[in-house]
Amino acid sequence: MTSRTSSILVLLALVGTTPACSAAPEEDDEAAESSSAASDDETQSGELQEVPTDGDALLPWLESGAYEDWVAESGPHVSAGPHGSTVRTFVNDALASSLAANTTAHPIGAATVKELFGSDGDLIGWAAMVKVASGEGGDGWYWYELAGSTEYADGTGESLCTGCHSAGIDSVLTPWPLQ
Repeated sequence: MTSRTSSILVLLALVGTTPACSAAPEEDDEAAESSSAASDDETQSGELQEVPTDGDALLPWLESGAYEDWVAESGPHVSAGPHGSTVRTFVNDALASSLAANTTAHPIGAATVKELFGSDGDLIGWAAMVKVASGEGGDGWYWYELAGSTEYADGTGESLCTGCHSAGIDSVLTPWPLQ
């Protein structure tokens, strides 16, 4: 089963639309517990694409490449912003769905990771944002940026990030669909 298929199944299980959830009322308790345990395991394994919102936990997560199976730009390109010379953006399913639906406020859990490359083409860091509160605006996002050994942001509502990103749709500047 692919990661995307697992994610869809978990989301369906959470809203109660899987065959197991729509079974006849006489469904036995053991089957219900088994279905619940499977959903818990998938959630705990990160299938819902949860992203740490603390630099100490986020950096190893980024270094592991945990985001690399997300929807992504086709390759690195010249940055349109202050994130170094070349970048490549990845978005999780929650943000991809929200962008595709053209919503004005992205859901909690929506996230993007931007790989930052040096002039030699080597990966030198990341910029990440995770929606942590409902509503629109930069204060509802957790921001993180590390380039080389310099950490530029690690917190919610970081003014260094919100200033530029205020021009985006709920702070997201990345054009959709991704190129």
